[in-house]
Amino acid sequence: MTDEQTRFLHLLDELKNANQLITDGFGALQEINTSNDFYHLPHQLMASGLERLLKCYISVVYQGRTGSFPDMKFMKSLGHNLEDLTAEIWQNYYSGRNRPFVEREFNALTSDQHLNDAIRVLSLFGRFGRYYNLDVVAGSPHNPVDPKTEWEALESRIESSDLYFFDMERLHHEYYPRVHSLLVGRLERFVRAIASQFTLGRHPDPNKFISQASVTFSNFRNLKDKRLGQNDYRRSVKILQSKKDNWIKRTEEQILNSGNPIRIVERKNFTGDWPFRADRVILECVDLTFLIVNINGYAYSLNGSAVSRFKFPSAHDAGMAILGKSIGPFSEMARELRS
Repeated sequence: MTDEQTRFLHLLDELKNANQLITDGFGALQEINTSNDFYHLPHQLMASGLERLLKCYISVVYQGRTGSFPDMKFMKSLGHNLEDLTAEIWQNYYSGRNRPFVEREFNALTSDQHLNDAIRVLSLFGRFGRYYNLDVVAGSPHNPVDPKTEWEALESRIESSDLYFFDMERLHHEYYPRVHSLLVGRLERFVRAIASQFTLGRHPDPNKFISQASVTFSNFRNLKDKRLGQNDYRRSVKILQSKKDNWIKRTEEQILNSGNPIRIVERKNFTGDWPFRADRVILECVDLTFLIVNINGYAYSLNGSAVSRFKFPSAHDAGMAILGKSIGPFSEMARELRS
């Protein structure tokens, strides 16, 4: 095995690390709500993952152009500023723009202010904000940067939370999921654009290193537009789904013959933004109190009473409803079954 091949294998490992860090970072951001404001975790994961992805991408394209991977001097010159790394890629490493998709993505991403703001905050975190509290404790002569405050300001620019000030339930279940879905969707699109360069960038690739590296980010490269911002990366959902074999599953006949008031709702007949990952659900009201939505035979809670009584997870917590899309209309329809 040549020295270049050995380096390439390590680059593949680093790309896999980057992918895991980014997906875990998205999941950690999706876990933020009124009871969890630990932004440090998603910032740490996303900043580290994106920096690794961008540097690996630059390195493998550099290898294709020059015949060797960059040396330490070059790598150090890239620094840790995500804004600078992104600008370097847009200016010198983003090719194939004669393809409509590649050009469309370039124009959309470079003009997306919310994306640019997110990258700016993550860049500030990586460079100055990781030890914000300790900088304050130590009386840093420089003005410390608080990434959490910067990120919350970004969220407010996307959508103000003022309307939910007296409605903590909606703030928890609607505002945070919706805003974070928008931010994750923009970052997904950015990662997809970089991942697509491995196959669509038409970079010199005599050793096929670039094409081989493309498989490490195929999950992002293959994302369709309609899926952006709708993927659920939360670790809590994966843990919950791993216990699904212990859940009670009923056939549709059993649900319909339960004796409880029920209503079948299908996507094709619903006016509004359909929130579920299935096209057909069955609403159920148990003992005129406990509101349930049945999806593929499994019951999910539509109100707190059902959670307390049956321990059914909510459709959002179980990943069966898309984050940021309200299930309020279905709770109301289930509530109407009482009469």
